[in-house]
Amino acid sequence: MLRRPKLETVIYFVLWVIVTLLYLLGIMRSRSYSSQTLLDWPTVGHLLEVMTTFLVLFLVNNLVLIPKLLLRNRMMLYLGAATALVMIVWGVQTWQFLGDASHHVHPSVKMPPGGRPFPKPLIPLPIMLDVIYDVLTIGCNIAISLIFVRYEEKLENESLMKADAENQLAYLKAQINPHFYMNMLNNIHGMIEVDGAKAQDMVIAMSRLMRYMLYDSSRSKIALSAEMDFVRNYMDLMRLRYPADKVRIKADYPAPELMSGIAVAPLVFLAFVENAFKHGISYREESFVAFKIDVCGESVLFSCINSRHPAQGSSQQSHGIGLQNVRRRLDLIYGNHYILEINQTDSTYSVNLSLPRHEDPNTDN
Repeated sequence: MLRRPKLETVIYFVLWVIVTLLYLLGIMRSRSYSSQTLLDWPTVGHLLEVMTTFLVLFLVNNLVLIPKLLLRNRMMLYLGAATALVMIVWGVQTWQFLGDASHHVHPSVKMPPGGRPFPKPLIPLPIMLDVIYDVLTIGCNIAISLIFVRYEEKLENESLMKADAENQLAYLKAQINPHFYMNMLNNIHGMIEVDGAKAQDMVIAMSRLMRYMLYDSSRSKIALSAEMDFVRNYMDLMRLRYPADKVRIKADYPAPELMSGIAVAPLVFLAFVENAFKHGISYREESFVAFKIDVCGESVLFSCINSRHPAQGSSQQSHGIGLQNVRRRLDLIYGNHYILEINQTDSTYSVNLSLPRHEDPNTDN
């Protein structure tokens, strides 16, 4: 059974207070026309007698029938039990009314002149009103209870969706790390045979990247400046690997004051930059990689363009961690609040990404 929130209990309490006050005001209003005392102990006693039956009806339905039958999808059994409960309460109310009528006592009605009581109607209106009020009590109780059940189910579903999204993000990030390490180790292995000194520098640079990926990237959001340091270290590592006369590498970073207080998802640019080097560089032809990031208003703008060599048979759309994987991670992190555009020609491949600006929670404002 779902937990019944405190707010539901408060709403029930307020509604019962309002109903009781309205009933009491109605009695006082009718007595004011006959110059009677507006409120006396017999009136209070009659009020308690009438409200007790409705209160018992509500409590049995709210605490027993709804949680044990209705909320467990035992609909037919609930309808039968609720009908029986209404009939029992209505029988008690009818017995009370007949008892009052036999003694000609009703706090809100004054005896007509001459001391003769009013004649009994064929169908007593109070009895008919009682059964209507009984059904309304049950109906209002069901409506309010189901509203809160639906609200709790919504909260539970949102919690499950959030947990599922976090699991998917963890899975996608787990795919990034081995892929990244594999490429870096291949780069260092290739450099050892060519230039041992550069290979040592690459190991040092890679250790800085690994520290970031193991510790800093575990958070849901990271300072843009920290992410830029990671990308800068990665670009420096690539400069060590590729000869400057064959591969032109250009990177433009925003000014420090523009990055202050801004956060992004960690490793959000890595897939595009990594694929640009992996699939846009040819050792037989001149190649280039140009990277730029900027902060414009409420957006963080990223662009990356690299040379394309169709003769190599490479396709960035089907290699690396894959665009589908990248888009999925962006969907989970940013929903529909990001823009990703990918274009390619015979000689270039470009990526443009716009992310919403988030405030860095580690920055004091």
